[in-house]
Amino acid sequence: MTNPFYHPGEKRFRSGIRILFFFITLILIIGGLQSIELGGWQWFLVIPISYAWYRLNLFLTDQRITKSSSWYYGGVEPTKVFFQEYALGWLIGILALSLVVGMSLLLGWYRVAEEASLISSNAEGGLWEEGSQWYSLLLLFVQMLAVGFYEELLTRGYFIINLQEGLRFGLQNSIGPLIAAVVLSSGLFSIAHIFNPNASFWSSFNIFIAGVLLATPFILTGRLGLSMGLHSAWNFVLAGLYGLPVSGLGWDVAVWKLEPIGPKWWTGGIFGPEAGLSGFIGIGLSFVLIFIFLQIRTGQIGIHPNWLNSAKESEHN
Repeated sequence: MTNPFYHPGEKRFRSGIRILFFFITLILIIGGLQSIELGGWQWFLVIPISYAWYRLNLFLTDQRITKSSSWYYGGVEPTKVFFQEYALGWLIGILALSLVVGMSLLLGWYRVAEEASLISSNAEGGLWEEGSQWYSLLLLFVQMLAVGFYEELLTRGYFIINLQEGLRFGLQNSIGPLIAAVVLSSGLFSIAHIFNPNASFWSSFNIFIAGVLLATPFILTGRLGLSMGLHSAWNFVLAGLYGLPVSGLGWDVAVWKLEPIGPKWWTGGIFGPEAGLSGFIGIGLSFVLIFIFLQIRTGQIGIHPNWLNSAKESEHN
């Protein structure tokens, strides 16, 4: 009789058990860290602790104990290339969203609330003085760095690596399980946002497509750097730079506080661009920029070999 929890051939728990364990424990860890009173700086702890737990799970639940494993680092190897791609993710996020916001301003579908913008003379407190609005913006930046980091570990890194292997069913060098893993991880990413304020069908659809977007660099490079950078940039550019809601959640501090006055089908209304056509266009522009920049940097684009080798190598771990 087949054991539904443990794979005796691979000598490890099955992928669904591994994913569920990591998902639940990391969420609990992040929740515990957020409860620590450090004036907002507790978000700095999220990055090293979530990374340490990620690596520990790769070791303990996946038995990726040797550097010969394709996913020994889980796509987060601290190399020059990783940090270059992380910076590239930020650049893509800034460019794509700024183009969309600029288009919206030209159409007259956003207005700048001068009284709520940090660039106005009404911004309280000195520059970066604790308790000032600029200081709050810095804390928001730190928070978005952490959110982009741990959510990519959770919904792209661990999920896709393990689910792709679990769906192979003995098949080698097949992209079908990889595609299925990307679709399922994007579905999980979308479902995780359906309880956000003012969520809708269109917000869920756009967030699903955003999940595919964030998975794409991971599939092409075998690294999470670009995905992490783009995820953090998307959140901070919308919230901190332009003062727009991110997935239905708003913040009180922004460099330029924009208010949607155009049609909801474009702006997304109070949920933010992710519920409107503007968000969909921003995702599309990000796709285009990813392929352009990776083509320029590497000269070729294709599925990274780790995705084709991981199952075969994992049988020996």
